[in-house]
Parts: sequence; structure tokens; C-alpha cells
Amino acid sequence: MEDIAQIVKDIVSQIDTTITGVFNIGTGKTDYCATKWARIGKTVTDSLGNTYLIDEVVTNESLTVTQTSPPPLVDLSGVTFLPPPFWQSSTKLAANMEWTKAVLSVIEKTPLIWLLEVLREKPFGRGDVREFEIDLRLFFLDETNVKDFYTEDHRREVVTPMRALAEAFLDVVRNDRQFKTLEDYTITSFSRFGVETDKGVIANILDANLAGVELQFTLTKYKENNCKTNC
Repeated sequence: MEDIAQIVKDIVSQIDTTITGVFNIGTGKTDYCATKWARIGKTVTDSLGNTYLIDEVVTNESLTVTQTSPPPLVDLSGVTFLPPPFWQSSTKLAANMEWTKAVLSVIEKTPLIWLLEVLREKPFGRGDVREFEIDLRLFFLDETNVKDFYTEDHRREVVTPMRALAEAFLDVVRNDRQFKTLEDYTITSFSRFGVETDKGVIANILDANLAGVELQFTLTKYKENNCKTNC
């Protein structure tokens, strides 16, 4: 069997980090049909490599920015790049140590996609077009403001963007013919990750103030040369 963590990592690497906007001269904002996981305090990069700090986001409508590098542009018409997610695959016991050592700055390792390595794998024999199916638990997490945010703020400012990131991950799976069409999955929201718990299973794992969502689903992969005719 292929390494499951590598397969999921490859899916993460294919997530589309672009958003396409049109500058609205009347409002001074750049309008978007989808803002994905863009959020206040994070950065975006234009097609020329200029980086900007996000000042305001209206989910799936618009965003405004200030410059963090020259030239002083605020018109983000065209393609804009969001920060790619930080990937981690580990057990619950190893999660905090590996995440803490990876990069010192929390902003550089968020948003985080973490695969919890408690995996039930079911391989299939030679007569089956399926290679394996596996139950996955993935967490999509980002920084949150525990000092100033109320529950509603956590969900609007962090949980909603992280749900969009989870949906972007699912889009990659849906569009890849080597995987069985994905129909059933569960998304659980956490306005305070590690404080809101699932019977203590994920309590106090990562030493940071995070919020986001958990995605649970069964991934079924077809054997090579069979996916196009059996999906």
C-alpha cells in the first residue's frame, strides 16, 4: 500500500490558493465571488509578488488591504494568492512537539491542516478495482483572538474561513478520478480548539490559540488504470 500520509499531503499540495477579483473604484475594495480562507490580519500576494495585509473581509464578497511591500497598490484586480496551508501528519502524542519545532512563528504555520494518524485501513484483493479505503480525520485550524473575540467572532473570523479551506480540500478529492466520488463526510466546528472537546479526544493538544473545523470521511482509492472506467 502507498503511504497514506503522503497521499493526503499530495491532495493538500493541489489545493487552489488563488482568488480572482475585480477592483471596485466606488468602494475602494476588490470584489470576489469567493474569498476562501482569506481573513483579517493575514496576507495575500498579487501576481507581481507584492504582499499585502488584509484589513477587511466580507466573506465571498470583497476584501481590502494595506501594503507590506512596495509598490503602493491597493487594486488587486485579477489573480491573488492566499497563503498555502501548513501541513502536518502525526499522532496525537507527537502533534504538539512536531508542530512547535517546525517553525517558531505561529503565523508561518497557519492555517494548519493536520492529519491525525489514527488510521483504519482496508486493502482490497486483486479482483477488486479498489486499492484501499481508509477513515481519515483532518483538522483545519488557524489563529484566533481569545482576548477580544466572543464565540460569534471566533466562528465568523476563523471557523468560516477554515470551513472554506476544508471544502477546498474536498474539491481536490472530488476532481481526482483516482478516488471514489465523495458523497458522505462530517464537519465539526470548534470556536476554541482544545477547549471545546470531543469527549477529551482532542483537548489541549497544540500550544496555541486556534479555532477551525474537523473533517471526517472515508477515502477510497482505485487501483491504477482502473479509475477512469470504474469511478
